Amino acid sequence: QSMQVPDPELQKIFGKWQWVSSSGGFAGRTVTPAREGYTQRIEFSNEGIYQKFKNDSLADRKQFSFLRKESIQTHEPVWLLSFADESSLPMAVSFSGHDTLMLDEQVHDGFGYVYARIK
Repeated sequence: QSMQVPDPELQKIFGKWQWVSSSGGFAGRTVTPAREGYTQRIEFSNEGIYQKFKNDSLADRKQFSFLRKESIQTHEPVWLLSFADESSLPMAVSFSGHDTLMLDEQVHDGFGYVYARIK
């Protein structure tokens, strides 16, 4: 059964995304697949299932939902990706156009992740 999406913009998240880069953390460094020596992709299904693949092996699978909250980074209301397991940080969702997804961990010194849509 398809999940209810609270904002039409969030429909863009469904599909497959290739990891492009991550930046942040205490040192503010930028990490890329070339530098780390592995590839990563994430998939969001409209049944509310998130999957992460590292070098094409399934590394994580869990349920997700959307929450409206104030961003730690901007103090503006944003849509957060919230995961069913307690160990995962909520992440602010934003898009650049249709084919770039940004996810920002909602902690100080957290990481921001950039993904490109896999067509």
